[in-house]
Amino acid sequence: MGAAIGGLVASVVGSAVSSVVGSMLSSMISNFGGGNIAGALANAFMGALGNALNSVIDNSPLPQFLKDAAKDVIGNVIGGNQQATTPEAQDAVDNEYGDMLDNISQGICKDAAEKAEGKEGGNWLVALARGLSEVQVKFLDAAMENMDTMKNNSVDETKSKKDQAEDRQEFIQAQSEYQANMQMFNMMANMTATSLKSLGEGLTAIARKQ
Repeated sequence: MGAAIGGLVASVVGSAVSSVVGSMLSSMISNFGGGNIAGALANAFMGALGNALNSVIDNSPLPQFLKDAAKDVIGNVIGGNQQATTPEAQDAVDNEYGDMLDNISQGICKDAAEKAEGKEGGNWLVALARGLSEVQVKFLDAAMENMDTMKNNSVDETKSKKDQAEDRQEFIQAQSEYQANMQMFNMMANMTATSLKSLGEGLTAIARKQ
């Protein structure tokens, strides 16, 4: 993938994940809880990824019955990886980040499809795995930045009461974002492993029918 998923897509992923972990995330965590927001983000991303994969399949030269079978496999994988959340949290995430996650997913799948066509060589599942790993790394990087913020805002009793209060607020916000980002990293890692295994097995079985 050049450097994982290619310059343009990597840039989109980087800026998009930075947006996810920004001030809006803090507000959502406050309203719905870190676990619910992490679950909703994972669901939204997997849904967007499923749609992007289906689009790739629709544009492939496969016969229709194989396209339908492949899309059934994807639907089963996505459905089997739904994370716990609340309807309110899911709606908030879908409204705020839906379009952005669609763009990330389309970029990843486009890159994987190009490799499947032999433009750069390599297996498209490997390309897809690398694209998903790029997203995982961005959440991990964001979590490490949150950790640095927490360290830099530890209570310093030599400061004024006002400054100490501001430091505590920064610490609490960074702590909440750290927890959500680590949850996203862990969920993405688990879903990537499970999803790719299921996709690989399902699509291999379909390929034998050709």
